Amino acid sequence: MTVPPPRQRLLLWTLAFLSTAGYGALYYAQPLLAVATEQTAGWSRAQTGLAFTLALLTNAALAPVVGRAVDRFGGKVLISGGAALGAVALGLMGLHPSYPAFVACWVLAGVAMTLTFYEPVFTVVAQQFQTADRRRATLTITLIAGLASTIFVPLTSAGLQAGGLTMALGILAGLLMITAGLGWVVLPRAARPQSRHRTAPSPFVPDPAFRQLVLSFTLARIVSVGTGLQLAPLLLARGEGLTVAAALAGLMGLAALPGRILFAPLLARLGILRLNTLLFVTLGLGPLLLASTSSVWLAGLAITLFGLANGALTLARNDLLLSRYDAGLFGTVNGRLAGPVNLAQALTPLGVGLLFSWSGTYLPSLWGLTVLAALSAWGLRAPRADPAPA
Repeated sequence: MTVPPPRQRLLLWTLAFLSTAGYGALYYAQPLLAVATEQTAGWSRAQTGLAFTLALLTNAALAPVVGRAVDRFGGKVLISGGAALGAVALGLMGLHPSYPAFVACWVLAGVAMTLTFYEPVFTVVAQQFQTADRRRATLTITLIAGLASTIFVPLTSAGLQAGGLTMALGILAGLLMITAGLGWVVLPRAARPQSRHRTAPSPFVPDPAFRQLVLSFTLARIVSVGTGLQLAPLLLARGEGLTVAAALAGLMGLAALPGRILFAPLLARLGILRLNTLLFVTLGLGPLLLASTSSVWLAGLAITLFGLANGALTLARNDLLLSRYDAGLFGTVNGRLAGPVNLAQALTPLGVGLLFSWSGTYLPSLWGLTVLAALSAWGLRAPRADPAPA
């Protein structure tokens, strides 16, 4: 049995709101909060950047543990608690703590990220929705959470302008606490109930096929983060105006939405393995075109293709894992995959920054990202995965 259909709609929207608030308050608001914190406390960009990097590293380290926990206990306590924990972390930052305490707050926020980002939310979807409904549920959640930056960046900016850092942090903390309460009321208390006719899934043991998936999705995340970070600086360095650079950077996020909408019809035509391979190749076209041309129109094409692929990959990873592994193990499997993927996300800014400092140009990293995208597509095709457990 799963959550009854009338309650599924409420569960779906609650998960979407939790993810949107988690990403918006704990991730997308950070650049604005960092600038305001530097101005208020007198700290450097390196100091605020270090604290946020430690949060991302905490997220990566805890992903496998949280995945197993959600498989075992469900998401009610963990996801709702994560939102509350994020609210506490942001609220404590509003008290203008010392730098060590500020770092500790961001580490606490990193724990909250692990509990409120896509991985645990999608595990609850795998537990509580029938197979036919999971794809629609994940699409809905990603379409709504994909607007997190659109909602929370202006909201954070308005809070900073109206009442400074303390007010902005208070608003974000309050929204997280509201979603925590909503999650506590709506989310099921336990993981998916086992039918008396259904045996528990066999324990998950990583095999060569799974390690290939980890490698492919880790490389793809490096391409995604590395390209996104360098886009605006690259365009400005080539003489484009700030308005053009900002518009094209916004296009990247906007293109992710139709990419997610197109995922289902493309999946029906190509199948999950071919579609993932196509998405990895398309992702690589972004840095390839940016490296090989200075045309702003081709840059727009590159960003559009890159955004479409990047958006669809959020759904493709879920479908690929569910096609190969039992839904009862989804949290464990996705958590094991998310650990190195999130670690790559945390370290990629440092890597591309060092490469730019060494070379003085964006071309080496763009060509390198193109190669990594090709390797991610190649790695997905061999070896073949073992059949999913019965």
